[in-house]
Amino acid sequence: MRAIIVVMAAVALASAAQARPADGRLIEGRPCPPQSESYDAWVAARLKDYEDEAALGRQAGVPQPPVDTYRKALITRAEYEAGLGRPAACEKVFYGSDGLKVAAYIWRPADMQPGRRLPAVVALRGGNRDFGKFGPDSQRRMAALTGAGFVVIGVQYRGADGGEGQDEFGGADVHDVLNAIKLARSLPEVDPRNVFMWGRSRGGMMAYLAARDGADVNAFVAESALADVLSEAERRPELPQRVWSQLMPDWNPAPEVAMRRRSPIEFADKVDLPPVLLLHGTADWRAHPDNTLQMASRLQSRGRPYEVHVFANDTHALDLNWRERDRLVIDWFRRHMR
Repeated sequence: MRAIIVVMAAVALASAAQARPADGRLIEGRPCPPQSESYDAWVAARLKDYEDEAALGRQAGVPQPPVDTYRKALITRAEYEAGLGRPAACEKVFYGSDGLKVAAYIWRPADMQPGRRLPAVVALRGGNRDFGKFGPDSQRRMAALTGAGFVVIGVQYRGADGGEGQDEFGGADVHDVLNAIKLARSLPEVDPRNVFMWGRSRGGMMAYLAARDGADVNAFVAESALADVLSEAERRPELPQRVWSQLMPDWNPAPEVAMRRRSPIEFADKVDLPPVLLLHGTADWRAHPDNTLQMASRLQSRGRPYEVHVFANDTHALDLNWRERDRLVIDWFRRHMR
């Protein structure tokens, strides 16, 4: 009887192992719903979002560009109707990471040709949990990249948007980035020689951490990136109190150690990171521009290839210089094509 129980247990364990999704494997996907938002509705939503964001910035003591300046920087009606404000073909997917199903989006150029292989960008969102997650029509950046001939994989991180697991804000969820790179290389439309990363805010931190852990990418972009977690904890104490202490499983008993583990500033002059483009705005209240300036100094001391651009009086999202931002990013990736 005991032998039978042992055999049954072994079979159950083997079945459970087989049921766990393999790292980087596409599990399921479905087309995104069609986007029907009018230009006027899109503008109204962007203006409200900006006014809310600017109010938070002023509360934090950082002057923000006036709303009229932001309005003038928006894409025009003609550009929006031509598709500049909206990514091309979109699919919501789930892929395997540490045995979990993690959500992501894949955006492809509208003129994909059968058999053609394109470069890919693994895009890393900011925020935490479901705050700041990608949506099917997410950001002008995706439209700029797909319009330039890139396939884009937008990572939600574990625990968000229907995915399994829990957001660890730079803990084991860094594996979700590494496995998204595997996913990118497995896609038949992707040229496996040319895979890149781009991350903004927390996503920039995740890009640095993934690069530290061996992310196989040609180059990456860290935009408005969180790089010195300890200094941001002092500047914005609500983050460790309300977010990091809840998400970082290693927070207790040593919060400072947990924050240092997630601070790219701690290792940028000790490891060889891939070529990195650093972008930041001086009116960024969510991640102080010193995050980027200090990273540039560390990369310089290490002798690593990098480029840095700081935009005067621009926001966390670089809303006022988005055309130049997109041009710099696309040129950076093209410069590092194989």
